[in-house]
Amino acid sequence: MTRERVRSVVFEALGEIAPELDLAAVDPHADLREALDIDSFDYMRFLVRVSESLAVDIPERDASRLATLDGCISYLIAKTAAAADGAREEPASPG
Repeated sequence: MTRERVRSVVFEALGEIAPELDLAAVDPHADLREALDIDSFDYMRFLVRVSESLAVDIPERDASRLATLDGCISYLIAKTAAAADGAREEPASPG
């Protein structure tokens, strides 16, 4: 999946949570929760929305890796690539 597609999904999900903000003005290295002034519930809603949109699992232990826009996009690109690679593998034939 392309960086632009992942970025689009991330911005769409963030726009649902903080529609009044100019997401293009958010520093890509800033903590999203602080930059968008969102609470932990909204942050989790964001993670769920992105996870569903991209069909990837985001374990709770990885949530901190998605704290910034850059980190989020990089993580999701890697996750979608890994999911695509896993889908391409042929199942092992029995015995």
